[in-house]
Amino acid sequence: MTLVERRRLGGTCLNVGCIPTKTILRTAAVINETAQAAHLGLIDIEPARVDVDRLRVRKEGVVDELVGQIAQNAKRLKVEVVHGEGTLLTETAVEVKLDQPAEDGSSTKTFTADAIIIATGSVPFRLPMIDHTLKNVWTSDDAVALREIPAEIIIIGGGVIGVEFACAYASFGCKVSVVELSETLLPGNDKRVTRTLAGALEQQGIDLYLKTSVDKVEEIASDRVRATLSNGGTLEANVLMSAVGRIPNTQGFGFEEVGIEFDRRAVKVDKFFQTNKPTVYAVGDAIAGMMLAHVAEAEGIAAARNAMNVLEGREPEGTVDLDVVPGCVYTFPEVGVVGMTADKAKAQGFEVATGVAKYAGNGKALSAGEKEGFAQIVAEKSSGRILGAQIVGAEAVELITEVSNAMCAGVTVGQLGSNVFAHPTLSEVVKAAALVTASKLS
Repeated sequence: MTLVERRRLGGTCLNVGCIPTKTILRTAAVINETAQAAHLGLIDIEPARVDVDRLRVRKEGVVDELVGQIAQNAKRLKVEVVHGEGTLLTETAVEVKLDQPAEDGSSTKTFTADAIIIATGSVPFRLPMIDHTLKNVWTSDDAVALREIPAEIIIIGGGVIGVEFACAYASFGCKVSVVELSETLLPGNDKRVTRTLAGALEQQGIDLYLKTSVDKVEEIASDRVRATLSNGGTLEANVLMSAVGRIPNTQGFGFEEVGIEFDRRAVKVDKFFQTNKPTVYAVGDAIAGMMLAHVAEAEGIAAARNAMNVLEGREPEGTVDLDVVPGCVYTFPEVGVVGMTADKAKAQGFEVATGVAKYAGNGKALSAGEKEGFAQIVAEKSSGRILGAQIVGAEAVELITEVSNAMCAGVTVGQLGSNVFAHPTLSEVVKAAALVTASKLS
């Protein structure tokens, strides 16, 4: 088995995505918790401030450690790691432009295989009206680099990337403005979720400009940019960050030349992650869908299993049920969602029962000073089958897995509510929501 990587092992998530941002957000959370305790008079301490240089070193250390673990695992599993940029030559051959010359002095090497899996990830989407060559215009890659904490920042995009960085930089003392084209933050989510999150961000001093777009960006000084908004207003800051999402990284790898079919920029695959070329599979951000690291991992495992099945004369069988995959947003407070919202379930013809439990009624939440938030479960009214859930509050990204696991196992909302949860725990808010929902079944 051969793995071709043109940068570092671990991809976007490990190097410039999930892991470094969560390291940053953990420090931001500590600052917030300290400020809250001081506000309550529980501790006497000067306002906590981030040491950017030390945080950057810690972030890079965490990433380096995990990259090293992946390299060791690859070695243990006898996976040949080739560093360089690969180009698909045929359905069974990849040419790699090597980072380091081979032993014979060649700068390229061609590898052949019985099956190939495309996992080229994604890149930040760049808005056409923004000149990304300007030093004070960032993408998420720049924000996670932690070269500086600007006094003021404008973030274009109120999706997952935008709101996470908004919370982090606001905690570090930065004045943050978020501009979002849609009517809500986290477009497509449940209304209760988006309202709760918007209120929480505003309490943190973050200015929200919803139903608004940026028409023009210009540099007005060496350390100053101005954004002209669709409503005629303007915003000025030291830095403008474009956080309008990511797009499949599928250009320049020879896919088109080999005849791989596309759905816009995404590689087109069937439910078994097989492309129109039987020996070529694709997974993760390269096929769009849910651009989440845990989804890509599950798809990669399924694609590898399917490729081996086909090569050994069996039918492919591995797929991923996206309906039970949790989505996580590491804001303050956190957001965890899975499955359908009540509105989406109704649109699909379900008669639903919905139950909500508030963190304010949870003993662990109150003792931890985390009473803001709720858990909401959506179930089919006739059967009690869990269709989805939304949680906003402390540890929401951990708690949502309780519901996801129940959905995977076919546990009804009544069965979930009758389970014995440890006390006192935040997870009891899930039990409470399940009991409320179960009481509304027909």
